[in-house]
Amino acid sequence: MSWGPADELDRTAKIVIDSGKAANPEEAHGYLASLVLQVAVGPKIGWDPGAQAALASVVNAGSRAFKGGVHVQLASDPILRTGWTSGATASAIVRRFGGRVVPALANNRPTLVIGQHAGVKGEPVMHLTWSGWSAGVVMQAKEVPDIAGSPLAGALAAGLGISEAFQHALGGVYAGRRETGLSLWRPDLDWRSPAAPGPPMEYLPSALWLLGLGHLGQACAWTIGLLPYAAPQQCQVALLDFDTVDAGNLATQLLTRPRDFRKRKARVVACALERLGFRTRLVERGLDEHFRVVSHADPNRDEPLVALAGFDDVGPRRLLGKAGFRHIVDAGLGAGPSDYLDMVLHTFPAATDPSEAFLDGQVREPVLRPSYEAEVDRQMKAGVDETAARCGMLQIAGVTVGAAFVGATAATLAVADVLRVLHGGTSYSVIALDLREPHRVRAVINTKPGEHIPASTSMSPSIGAGGL
Repeated sequence: MSWGPADELDRTAKIVIDSGKAANPEEAHGYLASLVLQVAVGPKIGWDPGAQAALASVVNAGSRAFKGGVHVQLASDPILRTGWTSGATASAIVRRFGGRVVPALANNRPTLVIGQHAGVKGEPVMHLTWSGWSAGVVMQAKEVPDIAGSPLAGALAAGLGISEAFQHALGGVYAGRRETGLSLWRPDLDWRSPAAPGPPMEYLPSALWLLGLGHLGQACAWTIGLLPYAAPQQCQVALLDFDTVDAGNLATQLLTRPRDFRKRKARVVACALERLGFRTRLVERGLDEHFRVVSHADPNRDEPLVALAGFDDVGPRRLLGKAGFRHIVDAGLGAGPSDYLDMVLHTFPAATDPSEAFLDGQVREPVLRPSYEAEVDRQMKAGVDETAARCGMLQIAGVTVGAAFVGATAATLAVADVLRVLHGGTSYSVIALDLREPHRVRAVINTKPGEHIPASTSMSPSIGAGGL
């Protein structure tokens, strides 16, 4: 079969190829098409913002990895009201984000349970749970409290749940059969400790930048769109990216649909956020040494001073400290088949400047794994020049791998960093998480966090019914 252009290669299918479970894209897609994720939704989703965010996130991110489908069994079908779900029934949300409502679940497929729900079918069965800023995955329904959760915790639980199910499907020994979780308020503590849930969420950012709108940038936009804004039009989101959507992005970028191919990513994200009522401003260029945040006497012309960065390259990351931002959260993901579950967040200002934290390193030459070498041989036998065949496969080998649920999980950490500062919480300079062992979080307290985020960048969400 033809491997096609590098920019059309599915980033999650490449995990399967590079890990040796498939020899080519056709086999990899076949492997992923055999994977089905099941979701059982309890009857009280209509009053639980955390459950609503979890459902939307599980279907959106899960359907990009489990290409056999996300099958959802609903105990009820109320109209939802949280962010991306607002004004639609639960069944409509499932269909909108790529899932399928089913009357019953199978016995032999991994199942995530959202809300109070006992006697669910599946193998294994994992219950999503949350409390304040903490979220996790547990094995028993009795361990899930009958309380409403925050959308941020619901999104985190979704990311952790999909990760456990996907790792289990790919042969993970412990994934799917353990209890694990994370506190977004105190990631340095056990997620079930008394201090882990944190305080009630009262403030949301009123202005911020999203720098880079690929895997991580769109995941951050998705997370922001889940937050309980009473008046989204009072929040301005500035978007910076020069790139366009290609076919390979569909696997990892949560706001991308096939209809968006060849469109500018900044415009795709802007349209999605504007449909929720957010105000956006677009900058379709890269971040270079000339980029500066602009401040005017007129507050309507001021640009945000808070930035969430999700760049692939080290170049713009090293320049983040020179652009005039007051608070920066930089997120990075692993790029290979053995480290795609890794994530590291850096926050600035800190004791180390971005120019020092992100060192220029040698670009590693892509490795032609056996499956790529076999394709080179096949093309040569078909009459293709060896140099051309090898060059083409090197381009494909250099494509980073990824899974949407990893970015979705990292985005909750990135957005939570801003929210934590607004609520007077601990500032961390580095947070490192490996989803193979999500309970082993490395969180380094920021000894030089700089000034507080100015009051103009925060607002009260005036949350309505939902009890957050």
